[in-house]
Amino acid sequence: MKNKLMIVVGPHGVGKTHLTDYIRDNLESCNLYRLSGHADKTANGLKYSQKMYEAFFNYLESMAFVPVTILLDSFFMTEELLARLGEKDYSFTEDYYAFLERLNALEYEIYYIELYLENTDHYQKRIQSRKHHNYFPISAEKSVKEQKGYDEITKEVEAYSNIHVIRLAMDDYDKAYEMLSQELKLGDKDENA
Repeated sequence: MKNKLMIVVGPHGVGKTHLTDYIRDNLESCNLYRLSGHADKTANGLKYSQKMYEAFFNYLESMAFVPVTILLDSFFMTEELLARLGEKDYSFTEDYYAFLERLNALEYEIYYIELYLENTDHYQKRIQSRKHHNYFPISAEKSVKEQKGYDEITKEVEAYSNIHVIRLAMDDYDKAYEMLSQELKLGDKDENA
């Protein structure tokens, strides 16, 4: 039985931290990684991104047969999103598609989970209640743009046969947790047996 690799993406304020903590707490054996990227938005930053994701893929390949679920809070899709939205001074698209191919080839049961809000007005309240990175100002308007961008990226990810795509509304945390628990069989004791 293959190990699970779960990738959770979504706009700032959607509830990634809440959901990834919930998943981690409800799996017997789960390593959670929060990938926040790097602060260099210049063309030089492309080299950092390439090296960072290359190294992380090497790690994932080496962990494929260790009995643990790997849970990622963001991944290279977020780098592509930020570049598409003009937050980076470089294009990441060529690397993005190469990494999608590499992801699809990994020896895992892969879940790509896109989080969104049905009522985007909720972003304002959620963003006001959280701390931000100083180098990346956040607003409700940005989150709405990110949500639209992730919708496009999810459509692209769906073309890869080894990646199971789940779109999950996060307006009500309890409903989202229940739906995902059923989909992923969270809480099963023999998850990685």
